[in-house]
Amino acid sequence: MQIELNILDQIRQDWKTAPRGYKSKIVAKWSETLGYSYNSLYGLLNAGRKRKKGERKIGCIEDYVRIVFQIKKKVPEQHGEISTDQAVRIAIENNIIPANMINKISTINRIGRELALNKKIRRVSRFQASYPNELHHVDASSSKFFYIARELAGGDCLLKLHAGKKGYKNKPVPTRLRPWVYGLVDDHSGYYVGRYIAAYGETAIDNLNFLAWAWSKNDAKPFFGLPEKLKGDLGPMMRGKDAQDFFKRLGVEVDPSEPENKEAHGKIERPWRTIWQRFEKTFFAQTDWKKFEVTVSEFNRQFFIYQEEYNSMSHRFEKNITRYQAWKRINFRGGAVAMPERALTTVAKRIERTIGADGCFSFNGQQYEVKGLHNAKVFIYMGVFDDRLVVEDKESGRKYEVEKFTPNPVGTFTSREETPHQKAVKAGETLQLENTLYTTPKDQGNVTHFPARIKETRDIKDPLDVDTYPSLNEAMQDFISISGELPKGKDSKDLKKLIIKNGLNRSFVRNLAFEVQAENERRELYG
Repeated sequence: MQIELNILDQIRQDWKTAPRGYKSKIVAKWSETLGYSYNSLYGLLNAGRKRKKGERKIGCIEDYVRIVFQIKKKVPEQHGEISTDQAVRIAIENNIIPANMINKISTINRIGRELALNKKIRRVSRFQASYPNELHHVDASSSKFFYIARELAGGDCLLKLHAGKKGYKNKPVPTRLRPWVYGLVDDHSGYYVGRYIAAYGETAIDNLNFLAWAWSKNDAKPFFGLPEKLKGDLGPMMRGKDAQDFFKRLGVEVDPSEPENKEAHGKIERPWRTIWQRFEKTFFAQTDWKKFEVTVSEFNRQFFIYQEEYNSMSHRFEKNITRYQAWKRINFRGGAVAMPERALTTVAKRIERTIGADGCFSFNGQQYEVKGLHNAKVFIYMGVFDDRLVVEDKESGRKYEVEKFTPNPVGTFTSREETPHQKAVKAGETLQLENTLYTTPKDQGNVTHFPARIKETRDIKDPLDVDTYPSLNEAMQDFISISGELPKGKDSKDLKKLIIKNGLNRSFVRNLAFEVQAENERRELYG
């Protein structure tokens, strides 16, 4: 039943004008007349007492609540929070909130909710790159359902399924190798590429190998091209200087995720984990999955087919096109930026060394010779994916080729071009000069110089002085043994000050002790 507004206004007017104690009777009478619930009618009147927004009965209650919630949240985030009643007790015992707050637990919790102090997952802003290959995400993870049963000839490995236990991966593991899956996603299109490898763990080299494969044209996928930006977690690759240098030379800006920030890197981590786990789970459908075996190469072949189907699905926002079609928009921008051939061979590690006078240095048990450089501090650049070595002079920045050192046979001498220094030495020998720099004093003119004043003469202890006690303690012992007097209280303090003032001098202490001894003897004789 719905009450018309004009009747509701009349009821509200009667309720307001009714004397104290008769308001409920007015509502009850209207309820009986209309056949309407008493409580529901009272609710329509909005007759309850209202508190003004932001107005609190207890002064400074919001400040107390904030303090309590600060105490609650001192526990590390992954371990929850201190309970409100415990936090209140801690605050009271530390005299930072009034003692009467012990009975306001519910009020504190309610105000905490109103102030949004409760733990709540913050709203996540969804973003998308404006065009293909603007931003790529990269991630790596070990397989959850497969383990490497054994290594095969030719570098391949045999994979087998295992059920595992909750919270554990790669059990059982008969070899140290584990199956790792590396993945990359284009932020604009959502296009995914990935492949499995056998490795001992996640490494920068494997990351770079995967990226070189993902960014290059090959038969496994239509996707290719360098991105403008690369985002990944702070793994071995993102921390490695050689990888950072490689990306810089490729013109790829690195944007690492913040540690422990799932939101910053979630676009690759959660969807990519879902993709490869969906692929792996289908193998449990085998009649006897415990006996199922597959090589890593065959596993990748099927994984590429799976990815092709996945990338043919609808774009996450634009449902009328596929991920692949969204990535093909790269053609509207003139196409993808191809990765240079043999780009990985330019990845190098940098090590500091000193080139000797013979132009040689030792590295990894091998002697090398640098043509045109000797007696210099250098950087050695060693190729990560090949055996190339290049030396850079730290002072000039010039780079030199390196050769394996071969000593000359006995009786053979190889002449070297003279250095600029050697040439300057020879030229200097032929110059005819006379030194007249300091034969006559410099003319001071009519200037009168006033001598500098002495502010103070600072004392300095002579470590070779034998007429000084090494310590105050020793000086006091000597004084007591000579004088026969044991000074106490104020006398002892005054004596110590006097000894220190005189620099712990042995002669002073002994003369003083003899004077005290003589004075004591006079007192005994003459009273």
